[in-house]
Amino acid sequence: MKQFLDSPNFLQTVAAEAKENSEAARALTSDLSEAQLNWKPSPEQWSIAQCLEHLSITSGKFDNYFSSALERARKRRPITNAPAYKPSIVGGWLARQVNPDGGRNLPAPKVFRPSEVSNIHTPLELFLDQQVKFIGFVRQCNGIDYNKTRLRSPVTPLMRYSLADAFVITVLHGQRHLGQARRVREMPQFPRS
Repeated sequence: MKQFLDSPNFLQTVAAEAKENSEAARALTSDLSEAQLNWKPSPEQWSIAQCLEHLSITSGKFDNYFSSALERARKRRPITNAPAYKPSIVGGWLARQVNPDGGRNLPAPKVFRPSEVSNIHTPLELFLDQQVKFIGFVRQCNGIDYNKTRLRSPVTPLMRYSLADAFVITVLHGQRHLGQARRVREMPQFPRS
């Protein structure tokens, strides 16, 4: 979270962190078979493929919300100086919950859960395609006040936070689940061939 709060160029930091998530996913999965990607440590735990699918689903659920927020923001007077990131109360709380360095383990809302099946095909491609869309939304934010542009949560319409919060949450959430996927790969019982 600190990297976003201290950033002299918030949008650039978000895009760079999202690209790092994409590279981390590539490095994590580059030499794995489909069977290895779908291996689950236990019935209750997610496979690497499920982690990537969960991230794809979650980010994808925000696409329409991002589009609507950007459309509304463009109707306002453009800003000339990009503001520093200022988390909203709700957005800051959510960011702390998904932060890989200290968040709590919360069950994924039903709308964001991956498939229960153990044969998810092309999970890396699903994730990378969604990352490209996400970075595209970030790049469309020049000239708008992303701290004042609000959107509703795909989980519940009662929860609202800023577009900037949604970007931070998306990146931190990605880091969290890529860390989870990495821990699956590092388990002693992980299939090696």
